[in-house]
Amino acid sequence: MRKKLFAGLMAAVLALSACGGGAGSRAEDPAAESAAEGTPVTEDTIESAGVSAFIKLPEYKGIELTRQTDPVTDEELNEAYQKDLNTYRIGVPDLEIQDLFWVEMDYAGTIDGQPFEGSAANNYALKIGTGMFPTEFEAQLIGHKQGEQVSITVTFPEDYTNREIAGKTAVYDVNILKVSVALGEPTQDWLNIYFGGISLDEYTAQKREEIAATKTSDSDSALMTDAWYKVYDQAEVIQYPKDLLDTWIKYSEDTYARYAANYNMTYEKFLEEYGVSKASIERNAKEYSKTWMVATAIMQNEGILPGSEVYNAKRSELLKGSGYPSEDAATAAGITEENIDMTTRYYLASQIIFDNAVFTDGSSEG
Repeated sequence: MRKKLFAGLMAAVLALSACGGGAGSRAEDPAAESAAEGTPVTEDTIESAGVSAFIKLPEYKGIELTRQTDPVTDEELNEAYQKDLNTYRIGVPDLEIQDLFWVEMDYAGTIDGQPFEGSAANNYALKIGTGMFPTEFEAQLIGHKQGEQVSITVTFPEDYTNREIAGKTAVYDVNILKVSVALGEPTQDWLNIYFGGISLDEYTAQKREEIAATKTSDSDSALMTDAWYKVYDQAEVIQYPKDLLDTWIKYSEDTYARYAANYNMTYEKFLEEYGVSKASIERNAKEYSKTWMVATAIMQNEGILPGSEVYNAKRSELLKGSGYPSEDAATAAGITEENIDMTTRYYLASQIIFDNAVFTDGSSEG
């Protein structure tokens, strides 16, 4: 799941550009679109002429941003309690399984003696009554204890989402490894077991700090996007280098070709089905190019070059944070060099804008 994050993250950085140029979705700006169409395209390259010949930056330091400072609510605090309580459970090996008990188990299912997709798992943790498994399956666990082996029969409904097993009867061999319960609220005994014996007041203060830190981080992420928009929207493209436009046109075409193949469609049919035209591909390529140029110009102003220590550190951070231990692993998963480079430049530039912003405090309620 994590490995999809980087691809999605980069897709956002690129798709965002087509919507106006930030890490998120925006309404299209007809005036900006018209200006882009009227901007000349040149055979000059950034390598030969320098990025300043193609993009004019606004002042990107001193951007005014409002940081939200909403207090932690009782609801948020209770959600944090419940998450911990359901993570750090109390074992009840001598009790019979009942509703809302947690059951850790190995199971293997067969239909007509043959295993089927998704029919087996080891150390699976199931909370009875949550609907994660068929009611028929959970009901046959109730009354059993830790250490028991149970044979469970389940008949899937005729309208089951997996058509291959819809209407069929499966037999599961289940080994109950552990039975536990989640307390309804934190207690001192529970804190003694799992949190080093801190007091309830200390635990509550700790949870408040964690929630506040998360809210601040989320707010800052949104603010960083806002900061990028403020600069991007005011940046002026003087001219587009044809080689850069061609790079992003090819990127889009290759991406749509992969999507078409995934859906067993021809390239032309995919474009028709999803309303993609040659003009929209070219328009998006201009937005991608503007994103690249704005980020690159900011990096150069700050003395950050591709291959530098700062650039490589951010590149590595994004890769590892998305579950890729190396660039080879990302490449093997279909992440292109253009994606990696664009995302690295975007986040470096956004961080520079954010770090040099002027903050005021406020509340979202206000």
